Amino acid sequence: MVNAAVPSGWRTGHVRAGGVRLATYEAGSDASDAPVVLLLHGLGHWTDGAWGRLVPMLDPGLRCVAFDLPGFGGSEKPDVRYDRAFFRRVLDEAVDALDVKRFALIGHSLGGLVAADWAGAHPGRVTHLALIAPAAFSRTPRHLIFALLASGPGRLLFNTRPSRQFVAGTLLNAVFDPASIDPAHIELAVEIARDRAMRRAFGGVYSAAVATFIHRKTLHANFAGYGGPVFCAWGTHDRYINVSSLRDVIRVYPRATTLLLDRSGHLPMIEQPNELAAALNVFLAS
Repeated sequence: MVNAAVPSGWRTGHVRAGGVRLATYEAGSDASDAPVVLLLHGLGHWTDGAWGRLVPMLDPGLRCVAFDLPGFGGSEKPDVRYDRAFFRRVLDEAVDALDVKRFALIGHSLGGLVAADWAGAHPGRVTHLALIAPAAFSRTPRHLIFALLASGPGRLLFNTRPSRQFVAGTLLNAVFDPASIDPAHIELAVEIARDRAMRRAFGGVYSAAVATFIHRKTLHANFAGYGGPVFCAWGTHDRYINVSSLRDVIRVYPRATTLLLDRSGHLPMIEQPNELAAALNVFLAS
């Protein structure tokens, strides 16, 4: 199992959920009555890689809880169907294992899809929903091509060990300013990408995405089951999920608060953590 580097600021642990051992992380307050914020990272990422810069800037009175999604980071990488039902079941059991009843939910990219889906199914348990460049609100030719490849003969592509250049290029394309990515972050991403089980999970997410493309209207209707406060942030230079997708978010959540970050790509929590944290602190205190 590949273990992502853990900074001193996280309190680490693990739980079992959906039959998978998940690597868990906590930061901020450990008071029993502290408001809880649960953070879900995106496809191919890991907890500290996604949230390590942002979490220290959030209100220290919050209990920040996160886990590596199954298939990624330090969590187990089972050979299963990585579809919406699987991630919902994992989150169902993870929040019970972590003993959190009502909480704010923050999700980035794939984690945004999982967060929106879970909030729609359990609206009474989510106090605030924050989405950062979330997946599944609009479909793009790039994502459709990857989904079709992962579902057919092209799935062998996801089993091929990637070069360091490919992994680094993929990560650097996710940001507006390449200098915002620490070299150690790139090296860890390369190490993780060489784990065949992680690549299988990566392809499994894209394969399951075919159903998302087909049933997008139904999916959005399910998302809309959550009627509480919503915040959505997007980098204006996002090459992976174009900022124009924000229109679809607003169609689902007409009263959402939005934030455009003009010096960010797909990873604003890495490129502009100060600005994003400031907006999130205001939103979470509302």
